[in-house]
Amino acid sequence: MIFCREDVKSLTAIAELLKDYGKFSGQHCNHSKFLIYAGGMSNARHISLANHIGFTMAIPPFIYLGVPIFVGKPKACYFMYIADNIRLKSAAWKAKTLSMAGRIQLVKSVILSMLVHCISIYNWPGSLIKMIETWIRNFVWSGNMKKKRLSLLLGKPAAGK
Repeated sequence: MIFCREDVKSLTAIAELLKDYGKFSGQHCNHSKFLIYAGGMSNARHISLANHIGFTMAIPPFIYLGVPIFVGKPKACYFMYIADNIRLKSAAWKAKTLSMAGRIQLVKSVILSMLVHCISIYNWPGSLIKMIETWIRNFVWSGNMKKKRLSLLLGKPAAGK
């Protein structure tokens, strides 16, 4: 992430810097992967600057390093791509062939690690967290995130019964 003034001179200097870096290091930049975001600027000016430097114009919300960038309060729709990835990942597992300990290990090592990066940056909406918790609970107990199964608690009967 590079911050600069919103003028052609600054953008040209950044483009030259990236070109020189590629020349000396051998690591050339893929301009199709670069995004330019300009907050508080007219749309026409933003387009002009993006075209000048050859970057793609970014309008929030967009994803940067796996995390949504947006303006305002976090909304569930900004994080749905992570929830969808969790849903797809757990649907692909053959959970019926796994023990409960195996399912717990998958949840801890894969699903929760998908959440940690983004959840450490933003306070997620409670509705989305509850939905993912339900999926995880269903997956651990039944092997299917859509199928609810009650957990059984076994213990000693109460005294006097």
